[in-house]
Amino acid sequence: MSDLKDTQPLDRRAKILAIATEAFVTNGYAGTSMADLASSVGIQKASIYHHFPSKQSLFIACVTEGYEGALQKLEAIRADASLSDANRIRTAMAEIYRVNLTTPVGRMAPLIAEVAPNIPEVARAFHGGFIARHYALVTGMIEDGIARGSFTALDPIGLRQMIFGPIIFLAMEREMTADFADRDQLNPVDHIRQSHIDLILRLLTSPPPSHSTHN
Repeated sequence: MSDLKDTQPLDRRAKILAIATEAFVTNGYAGTSMADLASSVGIQKASIYHHFPSKQSLFIACVTEGYEGALQKLEAIRADASLSDANRIRTAMAEIYRVNLTTPVGRMAPLIAEVAPNIPEVARAFHGGFIARHYALVTGMIEDGIARGSFTALDPIGLRQMIFGPIIFLAMEREMTADFADRDQLNPVDHIRQSHIDLILRLLTSPPPSHSTHN
């Protein structure tokens, strides 16, 4: 049992979020109670309510604040002048894979999809706090590369969907097959990640299609 009684308020909040995220991923939204969380972190239930007035607000914090570190990393990647435009996309995509496939908050995607229809605030918070900001950063990287002449002037919105869609689908599929003994054979993550990144960069750096007229 973790003892948070002597920690500072900000540290306590962060630790509550970390423990709650793991609990939500493991037990689901309905299967996670504030009383159980309080017991897990070694504090009174009232102490959790001091930071989060409801389980709903705690869940929303998990799916927004939990992604803040990933957003900051993408911002740093976009601003890193030492990276070429191609390596910037390569590094950003590797980070998106890491967050969505290997961290507890990334593994919450199936749960968010399950909870959102019944708690619309979750969908709005997750979209505004995570999806829209991630999209803007990746679209910005593509547009930066187009402006510098590194990338072909293709539709950034379509490319953005081609980047995120397969990653989110893979994350959800791996959660669904978590108990399969052959999960890693069904979805070899390293191979999929490398192939996906190579295909996106091939699209971005290929010459634009010619539009010849045939009589």
